[in-house]
Amino acid sequence: MLPLGFFIFPLLTILLHKDSNNKSFFNLFFIGFCFGFGFLLLYLSWIYNPFLVFNSTKPFAFLAILLPAFLSFFFGISFLLYKFTKNFLNTILITPFVIIFTEFLISIFFYGFPWITNSLILSNNLFGFYLIKYSGTLTSGFLIIEIFLIPALFFEFNKIIKYKNLILILHSPLFIVLILIGYYSSFELDEYTKEVKIEAYQILSPINKLNQNIIEQNIINIIKNTNSDYIIFAENNLPYLINEKNFSDLNRYIKEDSKVIIGATTFKNKNYYNTFFLIEKDNIQFFDKKILVPFGEFLPFRKYLNFMESISGSIDFEAGNVERKLTTKDNFNILPIICYEIIFDQIFNNINKKKIDILINITNDSWFGNKIGPYQHFYLTRIKALVANKPLVRVSNNGISAIIDQNGYIIKSSVLNKVSKLSFKLKMNKTISFIYFHNLFSYYLVILFFVLFIFNRKNLNAN
Repeated sequence: MLPLGFFIFPLLTILLHKDSNNKSFFNLFFIGFCFGFGFLLLYLSWIYNPFLVFNSTKPFAFLAILLPAFLSFFFGISFLLYKFTKNFLNTILITPFVIIFTEFLISIFFYGFPWITNSLILSNNLFGFYLIKYSGTLTSGFLIIEIFLIPALFFEFNKIIKYKNLILILHSPLFIVLILIGYYSSFELDEYTKEVKIEAYQILSPINKLNQNIIEQNIINIIKNTNSDYIIFAENNLPYLINEKNFSDLNRYIKEDSKVIIGATTFKNKNYYNTFFLIEKDNIQFFDKKILVPFGEFLPFRKYLNFMESISGSIDFEAGNVERKLTTKDNFNILPIICYEIIFDQIFNNINKKKIDILINITNDSWFGNKIGPYQHFYLTRIKALVANKPLVRVSNNGISAIIDQNGYIIKSSVLNKVSKLSFKLKMNKTISFIYFHNLFSYYLVILFFVLFIFNRKNLNAN
């Protein structure tokens, strides 16, 4: 996407401006829908793979196209904003707002799907790390779209020169604050608070055809033969249902100073939960997943969509209600995150108040096979280490598992679909999340849009 962006977005502005006076709302919606649908067919090309896991769902694989089609409507809605641009310069200037507005709509509508984020483009370079850490995902995505549009500006060079002062004034607060935050943050990494030895295990337990005894014995052997502070497994690695009267006897194998983190399906109060367990010697804590996957962990509007039970299953998981924070006996604060919860920024809103030391994300990406999905999920996770400004341990059943520091650097990582063990002594330091500033930057973009809109209307009236 990074090199293609310099071609795609300038071309988009040229096409949108051509005969702009004759474009109806319907035409603009259609252009946006087609743009979004083409983009999402590639971006979400992995979405059909979960249908292939079971023979009963394979005939329904064609339904995977419904998600790109549904999300494309938001592109169509956002593109209606181009109706109010009558010159090429304003078409260029409004494009980052249109793209980011689309991203925002997708992230909040229905159950939300913030998987669609332009900040993913920046998830593997130093410049991107800086932008994401201090400005957040929306603002960094906005800035990268502006950079992509630089070639288009050469077509309007005279107007850029004419309005350069206005453009610089409007953007200067953003860059000044970024510089100040970056300067301030350079002092925060001097004091190490503790060091913990982490071992993360990617054990490749299959989705179907489970051999419970073999998997459980494998987990027990690992626990018995390690002296690490934290022994971390993936989502649903315990291969059986847990209820109030039944829990694994893992506890008796855990050493005095060790902690085991593992995922399991639990049954409590006649409801099923996707649960994150923190197990210490004679102490068990849990967190139930709060943000569930629609059509994966529950069927929305089941009363009206019961014909889809053959795809989504006949049982719905319940969302948890316990606090998203687990504290060990030695006062180590963990933010537990299960699967795709990691892509939602709101789970980090109170991270400073909770005094979180580390993010631990357990997931199972086996559903996505060898497609691009597991890689996208991994890099989206990496972004959140930057958003939270905390070290992150990600353990996936099949990969990609990784230990990532608060600056987005991958300390250790696994290979997809290969049994792996990641071991590292992680030094913890006092850091704070800049998510408060991320929100302020988002408000600033809203103000910037209205200023641009008013400026555009004045130009129209003058003409």
